[in-house]
Amino acid sequence: MQDIKVLQNKILEIALYFDEFCRQNDIEYYLMGGSALGAVRHQGFIPWDDDFDVFMTYENYQKFLRCAREKLDTNRFYLQEENTKEWPLFYTKLRMNNTLFLEPDTKDRKMHKGIFIDIFCLYNISDSNFVAGIQFLAAKMLAAKSLSQRGYASASFGKKILMAIARVFVSKKLMIKIVKSQMKKQTNRVGQLFGKAKFKRAIFPRYYLGKPRYVLFENHYLPVPEYVEDYLTHVFGDYMKLPSQEEIEKSIHSQQWSIDV
Repeated sequence: MQDIKVLQNKILEIALYFDEFCRQNDIEYYLMGGSALGAVRHQGFIPWDDDFDVFMTYENYQKFLRCAREKLDTNRFYLQEENTKEWPLFYTKLRMNNTLFLEPDTKDRKMHKGIFIDIFCLYNISDSNFVAGIQFLAAKMLAAKSLSQRGYASASFGKKILMAIARVFVSKKLMIKIVKSQMKKQTNRVGQLFGKAKFKRAIFPRYYLGKPRYVLFENHYLPVPEYVEDYLTHVFGDYMKLPSQEEIEKSIHSQQWSIDV
């Protein structure tokens, strides 16, 4: 069995490069989901976690993409940008060259498969639950259409049906327009619409973000939302309670990885 600590150390190497890159280019970001939980509960990775996720506001996300296209250390890293032929989903990965991380959904695709961190964009979400629901649904249909167009397979019957419907009936341009429909408004909520979280967990009050709060993460200081306790309660409920073994096994992403290929 592979030692997950070796993998986490390599992910941390990417995360620290990303953190320094953002500091140098005045880009604000926050650890999210399990990475924020790990920072608060374990002062580092959740012991069994094999990924690292961050999010940032739309303006910071666009700035990061612009800067990364020009300044990224491409000898060491690879920017796998969202909504491209290689990576059709709507978030970006920063991968490390000469490494390997195989996941069930992408192991047979021709693409860079290096160890990575995930970088998500936060979208303004309407204060109306009805409109917010339409934004959320549009994001899911957009993801389903992108996956179906790129020939992704899924073992889930529900996902197969959704992708089949999206492939025929969904307008990608219209869905993007709906997702971004609130970007010129100062809404009270933001949402990370392209992850696995369901509606109530994906959308949260904007004030949770505040100014980045630097906390210990594997002996380094990395930023979490200012009101990270409120954010974690919103996403996980009793976030200090450890999950069951079954939940732990479901959270593992990789089938195989290597730090030297």
